Amino acid sequence: MSFDTSVSLNAEGRTTRGKNEARRLRAAGLVPVTLYGGGQEAASATVAKREFAALIRAHGRNAIFTLNVDGAGTPVKIAEVQLDPIKGGVWHIDLMRISLTEKAKFEVSVKIIGESEGVKFGGGILDIPTHSLEIRCLPTEVPDAIEVDVTKLGLGANFKVVDLSLAEGIEILDDPETVIATVVAPRAEEGAVAAEGGAEPEVIKKGKGEEK
Repeated sequence: MSFDTSVSLNAEGRTTRGKNEARRLRAAGLVPVTLYGGGQEAASATVAKREFAALIRAHGRNAIFTLNVDGAGTPVKIAEVQLDPIKGGVWHIDLMRISLTEKAKFEVSVKIIGESEGVKFGGGILDIPTHSLEIRCLPTEVPDAIEVDVTKLGLGANFKVVDLSLAEGIEILDDPETVIATVVAPRAEEGAVAAEGGAEPEVIKKGKGEEK
């Protein structure tokens, strides 16, 4: 996910405000954008909804890209995307200016690799309670994903944040004891239910015999 200067999004600055103006923009296929951070004042702009959607599809929600506002480019990351509560389309975008020479916070998805021993040989179930982690690093060092190898996890074993080994310069901000993946045994209740299900026909048969 390192910064790629070829990934960019064009935008147009805007000075008008208000709900009516926002509706007009959305009807025209544009999305209102607020640009902030970087020691500069917040600015308003618009981007084409189609172009923004294409960028997300190609590079993901955590993409770092160049925003070209009226010809002036600046590196940014997506801070928040507000969706239309009814139609689900993009309603508003907050973008944060970033410095390529200063560390910043990023949210990176977790990628599970391997098949755990507890699942393969013990009939366990792999549970993944944590799907993303927050890190701090240079924008040029953000990984595409944080890989977690669960191959050695047996029944009842956990893989925690403290067990991760990342490249130098990347700091994980989540609690070290946060569980990323664990292998749990099949629930005892499931076996009990199965046993009860097997006993039920016998009870029914006995009842029918008594009726005869």
